[in-house]
Amino acid sequence: MDRTLRLTGKGEAGKAPDKIVFAIVAKGEDPDYQKAMMICDGLVGNLKQRLVDGGFKEEDIKTVDFRVRAVNKYIDSGRTTRYVFDKYEISHSLEIAFEFDRKRLAKCADILANSLGDPTFTITFGVEKDNDLKEEALRQAVEDAKAKAELLAKSADVELGEIVLIDHSFQQINIYRPRSFEASYEGDGLAKASSASLENINVKDIKVQANVTMVWEIK
Repeated sequence: MDRTLRLTGKGEAGKAPDKIVFAIVAKGEDPDYQKAMMICDGLVGNLKQRLVDGGFKEEDIKTVDFRVRAVNKYIDSGRTTRYVFDKYEISHSLEIAFEFDRKRLAKCADILANSLGDPTFTITFGVEKDNDLKEEALRQAVEDAKAKAELLAKSADVELGEIVLIDHSFQQINIYRPRSFEASYEGDGLAKASSASLENINVKDIKVQANVTMVWEIK
């Protein structure tokens, strides 16, 4: 029977976010399809123009989703109940990403908070080169497994032989990002208070954890 030593090493790498992503949703509603489209287009046009006027690049504002939904309403006449058509809902989802900058973060939030139609938005944080973090976490996981193997072999008074297996899948890499910030503003007071506070946020590092299983022969 072959004698082997099997161990799993764990590695972790972290880095402060260097990228901010705003996911924005503008909606237009009306019983008439064309009017609903015109309302949504007007809101998106206003939003884009405000962002450009605020110093953001138009080419950085991307459409990521566009949906048309027929909304029904429930009617109870006392004798019968039924659903009837109420309106069309047009949802236009946009995304804008830029380098991490607290002042630009607060400015973008201010612009969105004061745009027509009260668009909702979510702020997420990321790193431009997350592959570097993954590679560093994997290197640390291998080093961790080797250190554990050498310690156990020395304690058991045996000698490690060749590595016969390295087991790893990308499902064993986990990325932990700071919680996103979601906002839906109703009123100037909340908008100004919330967006101004964004200049003082201290965002946690983005962390990547990886596991690598290694098997050695025991001489």
